[in-house]
Amino acid sequence: MKKIFRVIAAALMLLFCTACSASAAGTDAGSLPPGGQSLQQLHLSGRQQALRGVWIPYFTCDKLFESGDPQTCTENVQKYLQELLVFGVNSVFVHVCAFGESIYPSAYYPQSPTVHGLDALQIFRDACNDAGLALHVWLNPLRLQTKAYMEEQRGDAELVTWYTNEALRKTHLSEWDGRFYLNPAAESTRSFLADAVTELITNYHPAGVHIDDYFYPTSETAFDSADFAASGSKNLADWRRGNITELLRIMYAAVHSADAHAVFSVSPQGNLLQNYDTLYADVAAWCAAGDCCDLLIPQIYFGYRNELCPFAETVEEWLLLPRAESVQLAVGLAAYKVGEEDSFAGDGSREWITEPGLLARQTAEVLREPQLCGAVWYHSDALLSLSAQERDALIRTVLEQ
Repeated sequence: MKKIFRVIAAALMLLFCTACSASAAGTDAGSLPPGGQSLQQLHLSGRQQALRGVWIPYFTCDKLFESGDPQTCTENVQKYLQELLVFGVNSVFVHVCAFGESIYPSAYYPQSPTVHGLDALQIFRDACNDAGLALHVWLNPLRLQTKAYMEEQRGDAELVTWYTNEALRKTHLSEWDGRFYLNPAAESTRSFLADAVTELITNYHPAGVHIDDYFYPTSETAFDSADFAASGSKNLADWRRGNITELLRIMYAAVHSADAHAVFSVSPQGNLLQNYDTLYADVAAWCAAGDCCDLLIPQIYFGYRNELCPFAETVEEWLLLPRAESVQLAVGLAAYKVGEEDSFAGDGSREWITEPGLLARQTAEVLREPQLCGAVWYHSDALLSLSAQERDALIRTVLEQ
C-alpha cells in the first residue's frame, strides 16, 4: 500500500508541475498588483498547486545529521523527503536556525554542533531539488541560547563577537530568564537579520525565508525598560508592536532585494489576541500593509470544540482580516496533536483522541477554501508517525482536492 501511495503521489506531483509551468507561461507581468507578486512568484500556482507544506523542526534535523557521515546524512535526508511526498507535500519549511546557531556555514551565526561541520542546508537544497520540493528556510528571528551555552561558542561569526565583547553584548542583545535574545528594539538587530537572510538567499536560493512566532519573550516591563525610556514613546505595547512590524518590513525588503521571486512568510500564533497583547505581533497591520510579508501561516492548532479558539471560528476570524492583494493566507495545522490530549482546550481536551480523522477534516476544509492558498502541517515527525487510519484518511483527503 505504501508503494502505491508513493506512485500516486509522484504522478500527482508531475501533473502539478505541468500545470504550474503552463500557468506561468501565460502570466501577464502587467497584471501584478503594485509591489506585489503573482501566485507563480509565490510558488503557489493557483488552486491546482495549493500549498501543501510541512515544517521540519530542528530536532528532526539533529536526528538526520546525527552520524556526521556525509553520505549517511545525505541518504537520511533523501529518504525522509521521499516519505513526506506520500502525503502530497510540495513544500518544506526546514529549521535552519532555531537558537541563533545555523545548520550551514554563516558569517552571522555560529554553526550548530549537531551537524558536525556539514553544510546541512546544501544537502537539503540538493535533496529538495531532486524531489521536486520547494524549500523554505525557517529561522527563529530573536531567540538565542542560554548564558552557559553561549559562553562555550567559538569562532568569528558576528553573533559570537557580539556576545564575547561586553559592550557589544549590552548594546545588541537582551537577556531574560536565563536566555539571550537579539534586542527587538535595536537597529543592529534589523541590520543583522537583513544581512543573514541575504546570505541565505545568495548562497542557497531557497523558494522563501520563513520566521515563526518567537518575538517578545515576556510582557514584563523590566525586559526593555531602558530602551523604552530612551525611545521617548508613551505607550510600551504600541512601541513594542512597532518594533516587530519594522523588523518584518526590513526582512521583507531584504528578501525581495536578494530575490524578487522569493517568498517571505511568517507563522504567528492562531490566537489573534495573544499575538497582539502578548507577543506584540500586529498581524492585522501586516496583512493590510503589503510590505511586511508575502504569506501568513497562522498556527491554528485547535480542535473544533476548543473552548477558547474553536477551529472553524478562528479560521473565519483570520479570513475577515483585510489583506493587501500581495498577501496570501494559509493555515498551519497540528499533526502533533492527533491522538493526544489537548489540556488547554477545556471541554474539547479529548477531541483529538475521540474524533478520528480530525486532521484530515481540517485539511479538506482548508484546501477547499478559495480565500486560502493552502495548509502547512506541524510537524514532519508527527505526520510520519500517524496511525495507519489517520494516515490513510489524510492522504485520501489530499488526493481528492
